[in-house]
Amino acid sequence: MHPYQEYIEKLENELNKNIKDIIHEYYIIQDEGPSVTARELGIPRKAVLHFIYEYNLRPLKHQNIKKKVTISLGNLQAALQSSQELPQSHER
Repeated sequence: MHPYQEYIEKLENELNKNIKDIIHEYYIIQDEGPSVTARELGIPRKAVLHFIYEYNLRPLKHQNIKKKVTISLGNLQAALQSSQELPQSHER
């Protein structure tokens, strides 16, 4: 029997999804951390961490973080470039 079987059954019955999809939804899609995911689902943080490791979701989370950083850096570079292209007013 799975160490967190009671939480699996509870969540799968309440949300009509399998536990991997539930954890993926909160941890990856909604980009919540383990503590918030646990609070939202009403289960212990330790159980959430167990599922994250069991379903190997950490690499996917880190991949999403890298994408966000890359997008943010691209936006920052574009903003800096466009601000340099604006005509400068000369106030005295």
